[in-house]
Amino acid sequence: MKSSIFTPYLLRDGAILQRNQENRFWGYTGSEQEVTMSYEDILLKTESDKKGFFNFSIPAHEASNGIDFKIQSDDVKIVLKDICFGDVFLLGGQSNMQLWMERLKIRYPDEIRKAQNTKIRYFEVPQTPMFCKKQEELQSGEWKYGVGENLEMLSGIGYFFAKQKYEEDQVPVGIICTAVGGSSINAWLNQEVLRELNLLPDYYTELKNTDYHEKFKKLDERYQENYQKLFEMNDIGVEENWQNSDFNDENWSRVYLNKSWSQHYQNPGSIWLRKQINVPTHLIGKNALLNLGTMIDADETFVNGQKVGGIDYQYPPRIYEIENLSDVLTIAIRLKIYQLQGGVTQSKEHIISTEREIINLDDSEGWKIKRACYFPERKAQYFPQYEPTGLFNGMISPLSKLRISGIFWYQGESDSHEYISYGMRFSKLIQEWREIFNNQKLPFIFVQLPNCSEKFGGKYWAELREEQTKALDLNYTGMVVSIGDGESDDLHPTNKKVISEKIYQCYTQIINGHIWGYCSGPRAMKVNQVGNNLFVSFQTYGKKLKLRNHIFFEISRNGRIEKLSNVELLGNQIKIILPDGLELIGLDITYNWSNDPQVLITDDDGRAAAPFKLKIN
Repeated sequence: MKSSIFTPYLLRDGAILQRNQENRFWGYTGSEQEVTMSYEDILLKTESDKKGFFNFSIPAHEASNGIDFKIQSDDVKIVLKDICFGDVFLLGGQSNMQLWMERLKIRYPDEIRKAQNTKIRYFEVPQTPMFCKKQEELQSGEWKYGVGENLEMLSGIGYFFAKQKYEEDQVPVGIICTAVGGSSINAWLNQEVLRELNLLPDYYTELKNTDYHEKFKKLDERYQENYQKLFEMNDIGVEENWQNSDFNDENWSRVYLNKSWSQHYQNPGSIWLRKQINVPTHLIGKNALLNLGTMIDADETFVNGQKVGGIDYQYPPRIYEIENLSDVLTIAIRLKIYQLQGGVTQSKEHIISTEREIINLDDSEGWKIKRACYFPERKAQYFPQYEPTGLFNGMISPLSKLRISGIFWYQGESDSHEYISYGMRFSKLIQEWREIFNNQKLPFIFVQLPNCSEKFGGKYWAELREEQTKALDLNYTGMVVSIGDGESDDLHPTNKKVISEKIYQCYTQIINGHIWGYCSGPRAMKVNQVGNNLFVSFQTYGKKLKLRNHIFFEISRNGRIEKLSNVELLGNQIKIILPDGLELIGLDITYNWSNDPQVLITDDDGRAAAPFKLKIN
């Protein structure tokens, strides 16, 4: 019987292999067969083992254009096309790293249309949590070119980084995406590490039983399905067609999307909003976008009785197309609130936009509003990918034979409620992933959590940021300070290009010799009290320290938070002038210690200083 040749999905058409390093190239064929591989003027030979596994060691190769690789065993031959040698990077973390270009097209409207560089490629690792054992191979996946519609599903951070890097050195860039929205750091850690840290949950052995997952998935699916069915049945607005243009809303109450609502309209259940708009004559017949910002939680939106869009969860912006504007528009929003404190995000834009004009939906007339039903709060959905070790086993372990240039990580939002051990776990993750890729000098760049209000981001972000900073104790690490790059009213800030530029800055600093924990902005290293003054000393990485107006620090003394704002700039130190006789040695001093801080200290390039908590010496 004729045998076949199987090559891993990571090594198929369009793959990018790491330049200037020895690479492994492996696969599977018949038992104990001679296997040859040829490309350019190179011919390699090996023999498969009893299980059919074969492995080649490819000599280091400079950056290249596409090369065809020919692999042949006893009776079969395959050709892998357009494989390049370039620089390969791994993206890890959760939704802010994952956030794809399609979600960013309002901020960067021309990027997808203009993207034509076939030397930028990406591989989306399938989300496959595994608990029984570490997977050796991925079960699916393909290399895609970062052009046209393909670009829509590529990480925005990954794309902008790749674009900048290619512009700098004209070397092909491969992006391997492993980020999973909502994932905890424990999902990306090995079982042995979690056991060593005494962080394996009591039920962990149950996770290795597929029946356990199936049981919870079926129970959850049944619950979610029944909840939604009952929710629909109880919504009188659906029964009475409140979306229709001719529905009489004369007796409804009035609210404004850009102002707070009473609690009556924020509790779980169904809320309907309606607004009628007279369209200017010169816009009639034009196409437009309806932009309603974000909502908690789900929506169905109608224009003149016809549904124009709907999203089932809170984070994506509601941007819906309206074709052929009529002289009068009746907009109806069915807002489904599943958790406490629902509503429309006040601070977002609420507009209708054409190519040249905007209609403001936050005018003095406001919106009509009526509650259609109350309903119990919905339980959180069960996601096996959030369980400990699953993503490490299923998504990271199968990559271990690859050679890469660096790892970029943006995660922590899902761990702020368990921040106390995060720094220890994160350092372990960096060390372990470097072991996987057999490179203890592998650059590891991470993004510190940006500014975001507690309502949208959860509590304890200041504490989590401080835990993240501990990873800078490891060499070849870099931290992106993203204070000022966030959005107070959104867990998913859209200016990913800024973040990617800072990642690139950190990466280039590390590969050019700054190996001792690099930070994209000034970093406070120590605080000393001398007489009636405190001196905060910063590492500025060759830049000058700059202060903005109204800078202050905080200390906790006698159970009260006190602000210290009498400051002077002395080179790369900040001098804090204290009242006479104030002894603070042994106390902690903080800077930007909140969920949603503002940029007060920068370097002379305008890059924000890292928030900190330091003991006064």
